Amino acid sequence: MSDNRDAKLNSANANANAGGVRRWLDGLLIGLFAALLLVPLLDLAFHLDPTKPPSENRVLAACPPAPHGFGDLKKYMAGWDAYFSDHFGFRRCLVMWHNKMAWSLFQDKNSRKVLEGEDGWFYITEPWMIEHFRGALQFTDADLQAWQKLLEHRRDWLAARGIKFLFIVAPDKQSVYPENLPPWLKHLGGRTKADQFFDYMKKHSTVEVLDVRPAVIAGKQIAPTYLKTDTHWNTFGSFLACEEIVRRLQTMQVLDLPPLSEDDYIRTNRPAPGGDLVGMRGMKQSTVETANITMLPKPGLAKLESYVPPVGPHAKDMATTKYAPGHGRAFFFTDSFGRSWINPLGREFAEGNYFWQYQLEPKPIEDRKPEIVVAEMLERFFNVADPKELGAQDALP
Repeated sequence: MSDNRDAKLNSANANANAGGVRRWLDGLLIGLFAALLLVPLLDLAFHLDPTKPPSENRVLAACPPAPHGFGDLKKYMAGWDAYFSDHFGFRRCLVMWHNKMAWSLFQDKNSRKVLEGEDGWFYITEPWMIEHFRGALQFTDADLQAWQKLLEHRRDWLAARGIKFLFIVAPDKQSVYPENLPPWLKHLGGRTKADQFFDYMKKHSTVEVLDVRPAVIAGKQIAPTYLKTDTHWNTFGSFLACEEIVRRLQTMQVLDLPPLSEDDYIRTNRPAPGGDLVGMRGMKQSTVETANITMLPKPGLAKLESYVPPVGPHAKDMATTKYAPGHGRAFFFTDSFGRSWINPLGREFAEGNYFWQYQLEPKPIEDRKPEIVVAEMLERFFNVADPKELGAQDALP
């Protein structure tokens, strides 16, 4: 009997000990879970995450202003949801590790809209890059007529104020470097929307439109014109486009513009950290950009005074340049491809004003009366833009 009692007592003690361990483990698990919930809130409040922001090619959502009434509450809640999605604690670290795992562990070469080509070249695949490159997506006649109507309205509105107008489509990387696309894609290029547009405008309109693709493609014989790990052209490719712009402005008799000369610049290749495309893959710090061809003004050139807002929440602020030897005033409405125009084109005009947006701004145009307005749009955005919507955003009478 005594042995049975001892066995039962030992079993009870063992069960009690096991129960205590389980409770301790349960408490530890609950504590860890609570800590995991708390850590993002701490980072949101005190910015503990040391990870560098990923290259997202967009402005993150801003914290919404407080609602003024019940009617604003729905908009406020939607704005707060967007803000939290872009800024929750340790988001940058989580995005970095997600990208690294997708790339390295699962060999996900095309995730997050990045396509790996040959010889270290990367391409962005949105929006519908492959379909546009193949010519599978085309403008309709109505689309082309809408673009003609928009551009002619801009030209006529500006002409009534003594201002000339030039429209430019900056080429996507695959339009200039199709040979470095993956083997399964590079031979599938077709007639693109840009091809359609330039042919149509030449036949049906007198609006000044400029195709810089031939100049940038020809420049490849001298040096790379696009960055391998980034969506953008390098400053050499941008400079070649600027040369074409100045030549066209000369034929349009916009002031007496001196031609741009490569002799005034030093062309060099400065290896740099990887660009925005490898940044999307979480590879920015481990990748070197080897096609970072830069055009540095020679010391003999006159000083260019410039203000360029930093990339970020205020990226659409106006940049300005002043150049004493220049003449007249120019307005440029561009996207990120136009940022590298500031140095060369700034040395053509006494004053240049650069807006990071596609819609024209009637008030500053009428107030400052530039001699020329140049509008640039990157090909991949041009492919999907609605000209009717752009016309509404212009708000030109």
